Amino acid sequence: MLNHWYVTGLCDGEAAFTYSRASKSFALYFAIRQKQENKQIIENIREYFKYIGTIYYGKESKIGSKTGFSQPSVYYRVTKITELERIVEHFDKYPLQSEKKRQAYDAWREMVKYKLENFRDIDYSKLVVLAEKLSNLNSQSRAFKVHKT
Repeated sequence: MLNHWYVTGLCDGEAAFTYSRASKSFALYFAIRQKQENKQIIENIREYFKYIGTIYYGKESKIGSKTGFSQPSVYYRVTKITELERIVEHFDKYPLQSEKKRQAYDAWREMVKYKLENFRDIDYSKLVVLAEKLSNLNSQSRAFKVHKT
């Protein structure tokens, strides 16, 4: 079994707390992608979370007109709202340490909690506001800035 703080640390650097949207529908995701050679780490993470979510395998692809080269990969994704509750429980107990990732998680967590509490009567305008906040935070956490000294 993995150490709780190891899971948080790995996710601080590698996980995504995100969503997809189609019309009024919002699907929330927790995901981690690794090179195929790190497959065991992904399997251990899934075991740590008591086998919720699904593991997918990505094939190597060549450079195309619209894509870059990608190596074989392994991808762990949790999408069911009731399973995402277990992800929230972990990160509430073992918080992320990097500020931007923690802020993105907090916005994503609000979306998860809102959907859980209002699953029969969702006000999608509230989710739109949270989704915009999350998108901004996720883009900031991926940005790499170099400062001259």
